[in-house]
Amino acid sequence: MKIKVIEIKKYYKWISICLTCIMCILSFRVLILDTKDMIVKANGAGKTQKFVQADKEKNISNDLLILMMNKTIPAMEVKYKEENGYSSYREVIKLALGKLINFDYEDPKTLLKAQISMLNETDDDLAELNDYVIPENTGLQNENTKNQEIHYVEDVTVNHGTNEDVTSEKEVPASSNVQKENTEAEKQSTNIEEPQRPIEIVSSPIKMPDKVKLDMKEPTIFIYHTHGTESYMPEEVGNFHSLNRKYTVRAVGDVLSQQLTAKGYKVIHDDTLHDYPSYQQSYVRALETLQSNLKKNRSLKIVFDIHRDAAPENDTARENSFVVIDNKKVARFSIVIGTQNPNAAQLNTFAEYIKAKSDELYPGLAKKIIKKGFKFNQYNSDYYALIEVGNTANYIEEALKTSEYLARILDEVVKDIKE
Repeated sequence: MKIKVIEIKKYYKWISICLTCIMCILSFRVLILDTKDMIVKANGAGKTQKFVQADKEKNISNDLLILMMNKTIPAMEVKYKEENGYSSYREVIKLALGKLINFDYEDPKTLLKAQISMLNETDDDLAELNDYVIPENTGLQNENTKNQEIHYVEDVTVNHGTNEDVTSEKEVPASSNVQKENTEAEKQSTNIEEPQRPIEIVSSPIKMPDKVKLDMKEPTIFIYHTHGTESYMPEEVGNFHSLNRKYTVRAVGDVLSQQLTAKGYKVIHDDTLHDYPSYQQSYVRALETLQSNLKKNRSLKIVFDIHRDAAPENDTARENSFVVIDNKKVARFSIVIGTQNPNAAQLNTFAEYIKAKSDELYPGLAKKIIKKGFKFNQYNSDYYALIEVGNTANYIEEALKTSEYLARILDEVVKDIKE
């Protein structure tokens, strides 16, 4: 009896080996021979072997995926044989994948979107746009633009693009009066561990913005955040988006509001989150907050939308993210202009003047002005600045320090343009 059991076990062993060999042969046929046959059929029997091979290399990814789905889901193979058409078979697979995992095998980006939600939200923000009517009498625009009645579709974006130089018209000299102070600061900064970028004092001709009448007894400055969850280091939770206020642009807005209030301005800082729980259509929700405040407070004339930029992926990103002022690291800032606004010229003049003042007081603190083909809700005021304070290479302390210096810059600007 024992002998028979041993013999049966030997048979099982040989049977397993045979099955394994058969599976290997079938796998080889599936992956190589069937794929070759499909490519030949798809390209026509009259093609030469040279063109067939070229097409095989070009389409190998799609064909393998189709073949694997064919062998895995019999219903798809049946549909393919019934239709006897390559394109209809492809559509069946595309439909099945789209329904099951929201993935289009002809568009690899859809797989990335399924895994990285931010990519999907960015496209949704650009695609799902609503129509808005620009109010005629917000009390914020000058005579050149305030009475225009125009319908617009609100454009939005997540990350802003490449910096562009700006030009100027009416000239007013802006010279530096802190060269000596900055020279001493540069000498003191030699003790900082990280290498410092040399800073040149900038003097440039600028155009003076139109005068604006301000009622200093009422709120005149409005600060808010389209993307209020944008955060800085050392926050570890999230991908530079956090609900922990002390690490975000809302904290930067707090300091800016406090500093401007200390200088005699009445400021409204609205910290409503427009990018949480959903990032989609942040600018649409932000527009509602903006226009609601402007309607309640007709005295508001100047608007600041405070953001945080994304650091470029290079070795100098950290080094170029800050300057040293009074022996402390201060995050650099930039101003973004939406060129699709009807008051784009006024927005550009306002941004240029802020940058010139910054160059005069704190050389190197302001980056080049960024121009993008959107609106960013800036048509609501000729004195509107979308300011990106620091980027993802900065620490929150550096961004908070920027607010202190930015408050002095903005104070000097408002003093010059106040009627």
